Amino acid sequence: MTRQVKPGSKAYRAQVRDQLVALGFSQETISAQVAEHLIAECGTRPRTAWRLASELSLDLAAGRYNTLHGDRRAGMRGSRIWEFEQWPDRGVRPTLPTLRILATVYGTSWPALLDLRDLQQLPAADLAQYHATASAPARPLLVTPGPPATQAAAGTLTEAMLLTTTNVDAVELEDLWSDMNRAGDAYARASPDSVLHRLAVVRERARTLLHGRQRPKQTADLYLLSAKCSAMMAWISADLGRYHAAQELNAAAWLFGQHSDDALARRWVRTTQSRVEYWAGNGAESAWLAADGLSYKAGGSMTDAPLILAEARGWASVGAQQQVLDAIGRWARIEDATPVVADEDRFFNVSKDRRHFVAGASLLSVGRTELALRELQTARQAYTAMSQECRWDAMDPMIRIDTSRAYLRLGDLDGAAAELEPLLGAEVGPRPDMVRAELQVLRAELTGPRWRSSRAARSLADAVLDPHTDV
Repeated sequence: MTRQVKPGSKAYRAQVRDQLVALGFSQETISAQVAEHLIAECGTRPRTAWRLASELSLDLAAGRYNTLHGDRRAGMRGSRIWEFEQWPDRGVRPTLPTLRILATVYGTSWPALLDLRDLQQLPAADLAQYHATASAPARPLLVTPGPPATQAAAGTLTEAMLLTTTNVDAVELEDLWSDMNRAGDAYARASPDSVLHRLAVVRERARTLLHGRQRPKQTADLYLLSAKCSAMMAWISADLGRYHAAQELNAAAWLFGQHSDDALARRWVRTTQSRVEYWAGNGAESAWLAADGLSYKAGGSMTDAPLILAEARGWASVGAQQQVLDAIGRWARIEDATPVVADEDRFFNVSKDRRHFVAGASLLSVGRTELALRELQTARQAYTAMSQECRWDAMDPMIRIDTSRAYLRLGDLDGAAAELEPLLGAEVGPRPDMVRAELQVLRAELTGPRWRSSRAARSLADAVLDPHTDV
């Protein structure tokens, strides 16, 4: 060192960086070298070393964590980051999901944030994941006296030339996109589990490729593909009632979308996040996520309609009538325009029958029954007009259930029963989770105060009881 400075301090790190530059290290590798130097020479614990090497204060690290988490409720604070850095001597043990996000913030892998003292205190399951993590890179070389300038220059040139090598080609990327979009198109007519499996295969192929070396544009494409694939998997997982898995998939999708720095990817993910949170019972959060998705401008390839309707549905679940009416008004102004939807965005741009169903269901939830019935009848017409292979099977029972609820609100028990008759007479297997949830709501209305004294209503309530649901 050219002058005495406190080991580990900002001035000390600046001197280390200067030495590394003089030795020919690339900017991309310097932070890792600084972190390793702080660990080896200054006795700094890994999580602190990587944060300091990234030149982040505790509060800045927390802010980036919250951005990457994609959930405004994450609420990471600088004091919490400090507690993670003190463990296991004191403080709080960071979970593996926390370590993964911190590693992304610092530009490393999560195993690099753990040392022997950490490993000795890890739960057995976490330690097993540590050993199983094939992607954990070897630790960078420690800072040692450098080679002659000519050798350093040669090493830099070699590293630059590596940028021209890639484990990805255009045909492979095209195949991945094609396989993913075909799986999404098949969702209307295939079993959810089979489509989920097909998407998982695509995601695993993309993950394997990301562990290799690509050109920057190829890496961005793989991040974009992974964002969409994870969001689609979250959507389907929610349909199966697997909300925790769906939320984890959405968190991954958001991270991929952030890394791809693509506004359309952020729209995809916010659309799915809003949908998952709605069916998980978090209506206000669903509305906020949809509104945030609308802030990302992505041209005309994905319309505003799905996000506006998701916002309306979220507010409807908490009885916010004015917000619902405002959102439905915005949607109604663009609904008749019939925008052209790109094939690759068809999964998230819900069809006309589903758009009018969401509008009707939202209006029904805030007491605008006649308007709701009109939208639900339009949804029925749109569904009937679709070709059989394009229909989503869950849509028919959901339209019938909410239409019957509208009739009940209007005092027409016979109309409700007639609407439900095709549904009750059909031989069906296990229904999607949201259909079961809708049936429970309908049954609650039939057994509520208004219809409690009606024998016909009680009989109808018994008839709508889903045989695959315990009540």
